Amino acid sequence: MQRLAVPYRTTGRFSSLLTDYLDGAPALREFHPWTPDRAGLDAALAARTFDPATRTLLAAALERQYEGLPIDPSVRANLEALRRPGTCTVTTGHQLCLFTGPLYVPFKVLNVVRLARELSTLERPVVPVFWMATEDHDRPEIDHAWVCGRKITWPGAAGGPVGRMPLTGIDDVLREVDALLGLGSRADEARALLHRCYRPEHTLAQATRLFVEALFGRFGVVVIDGDDPALKRVFAPLMREELLNQVALRTVGYANAKLEAHYDTQAHARDINLFHLRPGHRSRIVLHEDRYQVMDGGPSFTLDGLLAELEAHPERFSPNVLMRPLYQETILPNIAYVGGGGELAYWFQLRWLFQAFQVPMPVLMLRTSAAFMDPKDRRRTEELGLAPADLFRPLADLEAQVAASHASFRTSLQAEREEVARLYEGLAARARAADPTLEGAARADARRALNGLEALERKFTRAAKREQEDLLQRLRSVHAHLFPGGTLQERRDNFLPFYVSEGPAFFDRLLAELDPLDARFSILPGAIGPCP
Repeated sequence: MQRLAVPYRTTGRFSSLLTDYLDGAPALREFHPWTPDRAGLDAALAARTFDPATRTLLAAALERQYEGLPIDPSVRANLEALRRPGTCTVTTGHQLCLFTGPLYVPFKVLNVVRLARELSTLERPVVPVFWMATEDHDRPEIDHAWVCGRKITWPGAAGGPVGRMPLTGIDDVLREVDALLGLGSRADEARALLHRCYRPEHTLAQATRLFVEALFGRFGVVVIDGDDPALKRVFAPLMREELLNQVALRTVGYANAKLEAHYDTQAHARDINLFHLRPGHRSRIVLHEDRYQVMDGGPSFTLDGLLAELEAHPERFSPNVLMRPLYQETILPNIAYVGGGGELAYWFQLRWLFQAFQVPMPVLMLRTSAAFMDPKDRRRTEELGLAPADLFRPLADLEAQVAASHASFRTSLQAEREEVARLYEGLAARARAADPTLEGAARADARRALNGLEALERKFTRAAKREQEDLLQRLRSVHAHLFPGGTLQERRDNFLPFYVSEGPAFFDRLLAELDPLDARFSILPGAIGPCP
């Protein structure tokens, strides 16, 4: 079975904002600086400059973050490359989901690997970067993974930035996963890897770095943690400007006013788009009269006091969802960001924020989306008379289509409706000629007759579904495999079952198949299900 490709717009699973962007809609052109294609990437690479002092600080910070850890030679080479003038990056990022969370996280990482390889030259190397969202504080979004059809949850309470959380209780979680992975050398390899990275003495950030390094280090992926005092100090002047002049509120509000004429907006700027960090808390800063109050029982500052806190301790401040991209692009020589649909939606709101701070905005690349279908489901789809693209339609519509196409009787009453409509149109004309007041009665009778035919057609469809129940069960099985729990596979299921089946070669297969420059949904051979 070869890869099948379905245009994103055809799936109906992507917003008009994204599909219009990929189609080059003129209405969106002012919201992004570069087109999401090879020409845009080449132009961004040619135009990108980077402050030498910031490059030195970045290299030193990365060395500290990797200190004492096993580093793949490909990562070491890229760390050295980042020291040299001219080296750029292609970046993706994500929350610190347990065991990387859903499949689309590896998709994103491999997308930046592929782009970096295609764009790199001897004179201008491009390094793939994974940004760990260590400062996120939404624990319920990261404390679980779906492994072998079961939701595995790391229990515990929220407590500030998730990257700083110790992995208390992780041993019980690992034992649960151990029992699911089955027997065999690859299952043993996966278990050993999980136990090596996810240890009770590690924080979630440390475990995630080790895990990503173990899985993707051979591809040269550099992992960066923005929760770093030296890197925050580089960003401090921009945070100061945000506190003084509410730059995000004004610029994002301007962008939203333009976008909302055609699309829904993803995020709305607050008066202050920074959080304050203290042990166990990442809290909003709110202006009350002449005081800046840190929420959740935090300290209160005057403006001068808040600016003094920023000057002395920039590491205590954390950008929110709108300021984080600006932070990333300030400290990285980045030319492209690979993100999901929700991520790119808020990046479109940031064009004027980047302009205000005179920070280059990257090419915005939609991450690849994919699902896996085994040969048996592919054969079933063909036997049902469906194309792969049909499977993205609502299940109820597909059931009606399959039942009608295989029923021993005709379910459609379209011809009869057209005949009744012609009959009553003639009767309405005769009624109007006889007495204009009778035309309304004729048309009301027409509506009743047509409604009756529609009700009868629904009964025919229900009868066809009863007759074809065996076929519909096959359809539901295929659909449930592609959309577990009603959502795309990539948004729920973890990669571990594939790793147990294929080993590290699974990632090589994805790297070859998933091209971020190909704006189509991929259906790949393989099966999501219980582990062996």
